[in-house]
Amino acid sequence: MKLATITAVFVAAVPTADEVKAPPPESVFPVRGHTVDFGEADARFGAGRSGHMHEGQDVFAPAGTRLVSVRDGTVVEKGDDGGRGNYVAIWDRDSRRTYVYLHMIRPTPLRVMSHVHSGQRIGAVGCTGSCWGDHLHIELRRGRGTTGSPLDPLPQLRRLAKG
Repeated sequence: MKLATITAVFVAAVPTADEVKAPPPESVFPVRGHTVDFGEADARFGAGRSGHMHEGQDVFAPAGTRLVSVRDGTVVEKGDDGGRGNYVAIWDRDSRRTYVYLHMIRPTPLRVMSHVHSGQRIGAVGCTGSCWGDHLHIELRRGRGTTGSPLDPLPQLRRLAKG
């Protein structure tokens, strides 16, 4: 009888699968809740745009679709900058890259220097600034901030969309 009691206490002390939280993923796709579309050639990184290069990737989704942080990071800039509309820039120290989210439906509630976690809500898809329909324009920049040289985010976005 005592052995059964001891066993029962031991089993009860072991956490169940529901009680054990998995660690957050290192990177997640930035648009949640709907099937997304990367658009045609003019929505891609490097496309010509009125005398300059398109420095990000457009990801089309309905207005209000939740946007989340791709990686853990720090908010280094936010605002409403004319063509960018409502935007937020998140610096990821580990990759030494900044993710810039443009055209959000409303300003982000996050403050500059706030720490964010991968998958944390940062805003919602919209069409503010210079745009012709609801979408996220996401940029990936070298270094900390919005002025580093741009990198094509599409390869990473495609990998994350499959995950």
